[in-house]
Amino acid sequence: MAEYGGTVYLPLKDRGLYAYDKKGLYPLIAGNIEFVRVSPSGKELVYVEDGSLRIYEIDSKSSRDLIMRASSQERMETPAWSPDGTHILFVQKGTGDQEAESRIMELELKSNSVKEIAIGTYPSYMADQKSILFERDNNIMSKSLGNGQETVLDSGRYPAISNDGAYIAYIKKSQGEPALEDIWVADSDFRTSKQVSHNSLAEAWDPDTGQLIEGEQQPRYTFEEPVWSHDSRQLFVYKVFHTNVVWKKLMQFEVSGKMAGPEEVVAGSIQALIYRDEDFAHSFFSYDPGYLKGTSPRQVGYRILDSGQENGKTYVDANTYLSYSDPYYEIQSTRYWLSKGDRGYLIDDMEELNNQVVTISNGEVTRAADNAASQIIFALKDMPVSGDWTNGNIYSLVYDETTGDVYFTLNRQKQQQSRMDLLKYESGTGKFAELTSLGEADATHLMIMEPEQGYVAVEMLMDGKEDTVVYDLKRQKKQVLSEVVLGAAIESVHTRFWMDGHLIYFSHMEGRDVFLQYDPESTE
Repeated sequence: MAEYGGTVYLPLKDRGLYAYDKKGLYPLIAGNIEFVRVSPSGKELVYVEDGSLRIYEIDSKSSRDLIMRASSQERMETPAWSPDGTHILFVQKGTGDQEAESRIMELELKSNSVKEIAIGTYPSYMADQKSILFERDNNIMSKSLGNGQETVLDSGRYPAISNDGAYIAYIKKSQGEPALEDIWVADSDFRTSKQVSHNSLAEAWDPDTGQLIEGEQQPRYTFEEPVWSHDSRQLFVYKVFHTNVVWKKLMQFEVSGKMAGPEEVVAGSIQALIYRDEDFAHSFFSYDPGYLKGTSPRQVGYRILDSGQENGKTYVDANTYLSYSDPYYEIQSTRYWLSKGDRGYLIDDMEELNNQVVTISNGEVTRAADNAASQIIFALKDMPVSGDWTNGNIYSLVYDETTGDVYFTLNRQKQQQSRMDLLKYESGTGKFAELTSLGEADATHLMIMEPEQGYVAVEMLMDGKEDTVVYDLKRQKKQVLSEVVLGAAIESVHTRFWMDGHLIYFSHMEGRDVFLQYDPESTE
């Protein structure tokens, strides 16, 4: 994949080349496309299609041939632009009976001339364009384009140079059996390097039968093809899971000038659980915390409450919100203890402070705190009636622990008609407020509230299709998210969590989950 100006370009297997940003996934070119790189200007893409090199003009949305393979036994791979955009490195290799060493070639675009540079794979230019970086025999190599001198820099694979020339990312294996591979970042001269990811061992799977191998272990995952963003502030990489099936996640690392603080670490661990990424959540801990990811109920939001020092130890207090499709809402208040080490702050222990559960029992909405006896919030029979509509079931609810108010969705029927309404119970006055009608819906799965209580997002089943509605509580406006997702056909839309006033959500598109952001303040 490649990135420029916040747009990610990536090939999807058997589907073609796509562009992705925070608003959608857009098909650009159909075909068997395997690799893509964006030009320094951001206006062109060089890509591999059926073993040949081609260029795509972003503005004109047109493609042209660059180097076509001479036969079915030949193929081009992994092209890379020079920093000035005048040359392209690529790998030329044979297959089958004509298989040969992978040859790194250099194409001068103006003259269309090609010459061999080195033997290896995954080439790229250093920032000064006087040498190249590449992989050969599981080593990271450099070669001077002036005197031809080759140097082994480190063991590893998939070298990637940041566009500012300052850093090189690569995948490196540790010693041991089975060996673990992780992401490393080095200065361009390789005088210093740092391990970015921290892999671990897991139960081993037989790749042929798809069954667990009793008593054996394997790396929890492997990594492929790190790529820097155009501004060198993000590092993208594929995390590959080898279980009963092989599948990938495209991950994004942020480069920061400062270490993540205790509150950021705790927030990151909870976000990982909301993303449903148990392995990532574990990376924030100094120990194995066991199974953290809730299934039913599951984590849907969080709030950092406080942080500080107690008896010389660092702590962070946070609420985690859990819910699921039945009318159920839980608030877990937890104190996280952290310490600072070589990997920055990590969570050393967790202590439950209190727990609240809001649900429906015997025709009443109740709240129970710390497993104490339930207290009635309101009775279902006291809910208001809207004209000649009949009240049905409450499907989702949110409890505001600061006010004691309850937001909930209520199904109403009139003859053959059915609608889903959003209501609020105000604990201070004991009154109900009709907020809005969310439209025709068979059910709502869950509802999450923005921490400042400005918006709610409701997952709904509308005409047999899973979608999400965002309601602005102040302006009294609603937005169906499938209407703002751009590009490829949408199969479903689901929430994840609110962050800094933006809704992180995902749409199932082109057979995969694509994470997006919705800014309710934006007019675009």
